[in-house]
Amino acid sequence: MRRALELATLVLGLSALAAQPGAAQGPTRGPAFAAGYTQLFISPCGEPYRAKPGEPYPVALWFKQADLNHDGVIDLQEFRADHAGFFDALDADGNGYLDGPEVGFYEARVVPDVLGPDSVSLASPPPWRGGAALIRAQLGGLGQPAEGSHPNEPRGYTGAGGAKGPVNELDARRPVRKTFVGAAAYGLLAEPEPVRAADANIDGHVTKAEFLAAADRRFKLLDKKQDGKLTLDELPMTAAQAAADRGRRK
Repeated sequence: MRRALELATLVLGLSALAAQPGAAQGPTRGPAFAAGYTQLFISPCGEPYRAKPGEPYPVALWFKQADLNHDGVIDLQEFRADHAGFFDALDADGNGYLDGPEVGFYEARVVPDVLGPDSVSLASPPPWRGGAALIRAQLGGLGQPAEGSHPNEPRGYTGAGGAKGPVNELDARRPVRKTFVGAAAYGLLAEPEPVRAADANIDGHVTKAEFLAAADRRFKLLDKKQDGKLTLDELPMTAAQAAADRGRRK
């Protein structure tokens, strides 16, 4: 789905939210699901991009949107601009920070996928229910590149959001099924909730300065070559993308 449509719908919804504070309660499935958009990519700033089965994985939609001058790379300024644009769309009252109702609307209506259970099946959309694990996980802040949370991670390690640790010899003989919290399965970084993760001082408000500082740290994590630019082919696969790719090969 094109970002312009997503943001237009978002702004209209947030305007209604500002007028009716209780409107954001109760996560629902958005129209993307009714239209058959079952592939999900959650961009580093937290914006969802969806595609239908058989279409290219929607990371390409995000990349095209963020690459403002269409030169095939995303530099830091373009990466920051992508974050700034999404922040402005979420900031319904224009006060320069995201508060509880705005973040709640994002989680419940814009990308309800982040409110799934602790263990997300990559074969089908997760049940829509609140998860305290999401709040606990996001307190860990910014994540690591998504390879650290792929379901094909070497045996002997487990954990959600990139946490790792050795297990005993008996467990090491058994395959480890990864678990994912919130957006971790659908993003380039193992962040359960990218918007909340930007709240550096954990005061319940995400300022634009915090959001752009998060953009800088995310860019540094993704820029493996340290050349100041990102190309589509150097980005890690999300766990959901990797699972779909394995399914197609089988």
